[in-house]
Amino acid sequence: MDAYENPHKRKNPFQSKAFSRYLGFSLVAILLILAFVGIIWIAGGRKSGIPDEIDFIQLKTPDDNAPVAVFETNLGTIKAVLFPEETPEYYTYFTGLVNSGYYDGTYVCASVEGAYALGGTKFSDPNGEYGEESDLTQIKEEISDNLWPIKGAMCSFVRSGFGKNYAGSSFIFVNDVTEVNEAYMDEGALKRAYGDELGGVFSEKGGVPNFSRKYTVFAQVYDGWDAFEAILGAETLESSQPVEDIVFERVYMSTYGEEKP
Repeated sequence: MDAYENPHKRKNPFQSKAFSRYLGFSLVAILLILAFVGIIWIAGGRKSGIPDEIDFIQLKTPDDNAPVAVFETNLGTIKAVLFPEETPEYYTYFTGLVNSGYYDGTYVCASVEGAYALGGTKFSDPNGEYGEESDLTQIKEEISDNLWPIKGAMCSFVRSGFGKNYAGSSFIFVNDVTEVNEAYMDEGALKRAYGDELGGVFSEKGGVPNFSRKYTVFAQVYDGWDAFEAILGAETLESSQPVEDIVFERVYMSTYGEEKP
């Protein structure tokens, strides 16, 4: 008797060579898009979905019992506070991977023009293949009015073959797009596009505004900026792959009280 196959189960798009190529090429393409979008926002109107009042919890001192992820890399240690109340499903998923040791030995496979870096992958090449050891879970994105892609934010994203954004095991360290497109980060342009509150924060703190309300922002770096800058400033190949491997040697959960700067 033939093995039963669930007729509703579709093939995971992350297992295809096409997706692997897409991942690498999209890292560069997003930056090119930002260059054009910046010009539009200088003269354009406000983006939809931006609230007038925002509780910028990323900029507040965390409570001592706030969960913290510690990333020990070969370039130094980075600490980031997580926000389980804002992203409960992803928090459960991510911390489960951390506690299982999944991220130990994973890579930063791409650092794109100093604006952001993609990490948590089982391969060091952004065009690498997802093997059996890679976790390919897809979680619906969790968009919070209080979490934004400012400098130091951590986002999780994958894009399915159907144009839908999901969260997954890989994640992005958000830096600053100013060096790529200074005009895009003009304070006046940002306030026109994102409102006085959010636009002012982007102007002061930096970030990648074009990621707003697109991906799950689940954490905020608060310590280990030297390692953060080393990763984002790493020398890269044309594919955005770091010339020298950047490795998460150990990733573990703690609390802010135990990991104060």
